[in-house]
Amino acid sequence: MRVWVTREEGNDGPLCMALRRQGLEPVLEPVLERHVLDNAAVTLGRLGPEDWLVLTSPYAVGAVAAEPARVPRVAVVGERSKQAAEARGFRVALVSSGGDGRSLFQELRSRATTGRVCYPRSSLVSPPAPWPDIELLSPVIYETVPRSFDRTVMQRVDVVAVASPSAVNAVGAVDLPFASIGPTTTMALREIGIKPWAEAPERSLESLAEAIADQANDSPHQRA
Repeated sequence: MRVWVTREEGNDGPLCMALRRQGLEPVLEPVLERHVLDNAAVTLGRLGPEDWLVLTSPYAVGAVAAEPARVPRVAVVGERSKQAAEARGFRVALVSSGGDGRSLFQELRSRATTGRVCYPRSSLVSPPAPWPDIELLSPVIYETVPRSFDRTVMQRVDVVAVASPSAVNAVGAVDLPFASIGPTTTMALREIGIKPWAEAPERSLESLAEAIADQANDSPHQRA
């Protein structure tokens, strides 16, 4: 089964590798691209060791200024972000149990009761709602924009793998089955009239690849 990898990564990227481990063939044709706008050094310089820095992707981990980011406690969404943060010398104190930004902030609200919380984010993401006694800092550090892609890819794949609402919107409503990384992306699919063919039980690329493989075994959809 040939799977369209819509996220921005290389042929040895995490989703491509996860798909190959499941015996699936990745077809890489990204529909989005990201550009760092600011490393947030000035904002991070305001944080002390008891404050929090929230990083919701390995890309965000790599985009922020390293020296000031080593000062506060760091909260991340999953194991890949944790590994990336620790590789840069960051002090990871919280890993989301739900594997997404929503659950991460839910858990952080019970732990961060005073001080500052800094959430460097994409231009496509809104800052979280404030909470009492917390100064929330939320600079935009990178933009995520649609990129031109080879639309003939649709003739060469069996399934579209989408890992974000922005990827859903960039691809649009096409006549192919979609595999979603989780509820937020599934909601974006439903908003354009598409019922996902598969959804990852956990919000991770490995889980997405496993869900595609499992669904392929149960109800194969493959071009001749």
